Amino acid sequence: MSSVDISNEVQISNANLQVQNMESGSDMNHLQYNCVRFDRLSTNDVLGKEFKSVEEAEIFYFAYAKAMGFDVRKDDKYVSARTGRVTIRQLVCSAQGKRREEYMNNSNKVRMPKKLTRCNCPCLFKVRYFKKKNSYVVVDFKTNHSHDLARPHESHLLKSHRSVPDSHLALAKSMRRVPIKVCHTYQYMADRAGGLTKVGFLRKDLYNKLDISRREALLEGDAKAALSYLEGKVATDKKLFCKYSTDESNSTYKTNHYEKPLVLFAGSNHHLSTTIFGFALLVDETVETYTWALQMFLESMEGKKPIVVLTDGDEAMRKAIEVVFPDCPHRLCTWHIAKNAQSNLHNLEVIAEFRRCMFDKATPYGFEQRWNDMVNKFDLHDKNWVRMMYEKRHKWAEAFISGHFFARMRSTQWCEGMNNCLEKHASTIYTDNVFYLVREEIERVGGLITSRIMRFRTSRVYITSSYNNNEENECTTVYHHLESNPRIVCSCKLFECEGIPCGHSFNIMKHEHMNEIPLSLVMKRWTKHAKSEIQSTIPEDNIPCEALQLIRFDSVNERVQLALRLLKHPNNLALSEIEKGMQSEESSTKVMQLEESEESRGTSVNRNTKTLQQLDETLQNHANGNND
Repeated sequence: MSSVDISNEVQISNANLQVQNMESGSDMNHLQYNCVRFDRLSTNDVLGKEFKSVEEAEIFYFAYAKAMGFDVRKDDKYVSARTGRVTIRQLVCSAQGKRREEYMNNSNKVRMPKKLTRCNCPCLFKVRYFKKKNSYVVVDFKTNHSHDLARPHESHLLKSHRSVPDSHLALAKSMRRVPIKVCHTYQYMADRAGGLTKVGFLRKDLYNKLDISRREALLEGDAKAALSYLEGKVATDKKLFCKYSTDESNSTYKTNHYEKPLVLFAGSNHHLSTTIFGFALLVDETVETYTWALQMFLESMEGKKPIVVLTDGDEAMRKAIEVVFPDCPHRLCTWHIAKNAQSNLHNLEVIAEFRRCMFDKATPYGFEQRWNDMVNKFDLHDKNWVRMMYEKRHKWAEAFISGHFFARMRSTQWCEGMNNCLEKHASTIYTDNVFYLVREEIERVGGLITSRIMRFRTSRVYITSSYNNNEENECTTVYHHLESNPRIVCSCKLFECEGIPCGHSFNIMKHEHMNEIPLSLVMKRWTKHAKSEIQSTIPEDNIPCEALQLIRFDSVNERVQLALRLLKHPNNLALSEIEKGMQSEESSTKVMQLEESEESRGTSVNRNTKTLQQLDETLQNHANGNND
């Protein structure tokens, strides 16, 4: 199968941008702007440059980002309300900003959080439209990054530079009908393009694009397909309840474009976890519609009414609950109330006092007294929202709700969390897989008991055991607190064996009020910076991707082959002699020849392969000579 030459040159009008797509693995500096290589562009070279359209500006910056090795994220965009023209457009590095604090500290999530990808990277590109020039002018351009950049042979993996063209999608659809598997189709595309690095997207991208295309094909009849699916499930599962009604005059279920209210019926199980009992997709939010939904829910529960009801405060829903569940205690969601308090009170002191009225477990008389004090102190007599909330106090104030069983539910959001200093510190230094193991040890602290503490001049000794265990399983942990780098040594030897702190050590940290793990208990091998001091001996930036894979394979394979040859002889060399033999002057010369053989890129793979074969013959002769 012949390879398609994709080397070409694209000229963007009036942008002075030359993009020359060369073979994968070539020097990243093959892209230029105004005859200046991208890696040498400074802020002054780009500031003030003009583009005819936003699209031209985006093409330039995406080309620059791919050449330099970073992902792009589209940030601020301002559009004129009068003309509809984009007036300001800002593009940033994908590592710009940082994850919001509430997502960092929420430990109640069932799923593990995604890896951190944002590190406040300052790199950005901003253009503004000037009416006099009728063009977009670069007003801000920053080139420095706070993270490592991808290497040239890795640029095809960057997410913002991958896309599946319509032609490739059409080809994949055609081959799928034959049928040919998607993985085989992708390999065919890679062969046609000249390698996996030249396709322009990953195999997973092709799978996703095909899935999106399939979903779009079902969009017109998605509601009908969903109803057919549910009817089929009801036929096979007698415990599944499904009922629906449609408006025959306008066939609402066919024209629904996901702008209809979705009602979830959720509760709490014996694990204090959220349980979904059912859901209802409604045509509107009227009292009649909500009443029908509650009646269908009651029918699905075989007439068993809920003990209590928790809602977000919708007035139509409140009236429907009074009709279907007239004697059921009704509580309003505290999360929604607190959010409405912020938007209506606008004063931190007033909001804090309102929250105390809502959550304090006082008597009704105590609530009335606190509420009146708040209204008088901050002069809230004319606040309509305050008067409305006072009329509904029996549905949200803890003083009036106390005595009813709500299964520890106060909010429809269930968004309560806690902050663990040691766990937070561990998440910043360990890799994800190791952090999960460290967190298990932190969680063990709750099941440990410290029976004795012996204090000495330079150390403290803790005797710790698990709950309900006998003294035979006690662990002795010594904390050397006067040393410049405090040490914790435990008799369980977990750190010495596996390189992670044990639960006994974390128990000591809790007793000593530590907020961070001591450096003496951090093994660099398991940290995110384990490779910070390792320098590669292979000049990867100047070697094609195919040759790079070949070199990596041979660097491991040659050592295995040499060791096997030496083992065949009766007089085996010592390990130090083997390493010395592999670092001989003759071998080093061949490696240097391999690194410098990059003059002609068209035959670089073949010449590198030949050089590696010569290196292998040299190692074989050297091993035989040492054995003789």
